Amino acid sequence: MAEIPIEKKSGSKWLWILLALLALALIAWWILDDDGDDVVEYTDQAVVTDTVPAATGMLVVGESVDMDGVEVTSLAGDMAFYIEMNGQQVPVFFDQVPTPGDATEGEYDINPGSILNIEGEVRSATDTLPANADPSILGQSQNYIFAESIEMVGS
Repeated sequence: MAEIPIEKKSGSKWLWILLALLALALIAWWILDDDGDDVVEYTDQAVVTDTVPAATGMLVVGESVDMDGVEVTSLAGDMAFYIEMNGQQVPVFFDQVPTPGDATEGEYDINPGSILNIEGEVRSATDTLPANADPSILGQSQNYIFAESIEMVGS
């Protein structure tokens, strides 16, 4: 009988190739990944103790508004009030069904000095106001904030 030499093929060559590809993929991911570096989110469940002036900047029609801890400076009717922004009174309208003869006027009991979280959008003074809203409240304002969500934080 003849002897035939049998050699084992080395499988470790494929292991090194796979590890090298994995290392290259990780390096490429580290170099190309740039999102999240400049985004910082803070969540705070603390009670508001100081009033915070509304964010500065010009109101741009169509812009979303998300303001926390805003103080109501004065009322302007059943479905409107004013906040201070850049030293000016800015009208804020919201839509609700007024309750005649009830001090709460529906869902919200907003008074001067109330602290609110407001989410909504900036609208032009030429846009349609909520039903039963008095257009004279706008005064000289070219824009107003339409509050889609109001959260009472303090009074």
